[in-house]
Amino acid sequence: MNDLKTTMRRHALARRDLVTQQEAHDAAAAMCASALALVEKLSTAGSAPVISVYWPIRSELNTRLLIETLSERGLKVALPILVAVKRPLLFRAFKPGDELAKGPFGLSEPSSDKAALEPDIVFAPLAAFDRKGYRLGYGGGLYDATLNALRAKHPVTAIGVAYAVQEADSIPIEDHDQKLDFIVTERETIRCA
Repeated sequence: MNDLKTTMRRHALARRDLVTQQEAHDAAAAMCASALALVEKLSTAGSAPVISVYWPIRSELNTRLLIETLSERGLKVALPILVAVKRPLLFRAFKPGDELAKGPFGLSEPSSDKAALEPDIVFAPLAAFDRKGYRLGYGGGLYDATLNALRAKHPVTAIGVAYAVQEADSIPIEDHDQKLDFIVTERETIRCA
């Protein structure tokens, strides 16, 4: 199973790496518009959700415009904090303009003086996805552990963010794998069955 996942991950990331700078820019704007529409649908009257969004690294679909727009609309945004591999992520408040510290694996994280938050909506990066809602991450088990821990406490909506070229026919799954509720690409919003 691990060899299959490693091969799928490598091929999906290679496809993602071929996205041009202009395509990436256009994709970020399209994804942002779709993600905002989805957040509006998911938000219940009278309560504003806490929304976790990853800070992009390497060739991930850029979420900075989404973070800025959510913040401009007065929503609480949190960025993930890596504690350890296969352990749940923590989350701290973030607003555009806040300083970010370098965390493990080159991740940018809010400083330790920012408030800890628990998200209601989690936007997750991924290497590959299928339409059933399974994602192939980077192999550390971070989002699976995180979604499992959060969902044990309260309802959480998990939204994968990816380029359409990262779609696979089927992702091999294991017992610990957590399903996504939606996937947002530059082309569409997929409600996972």
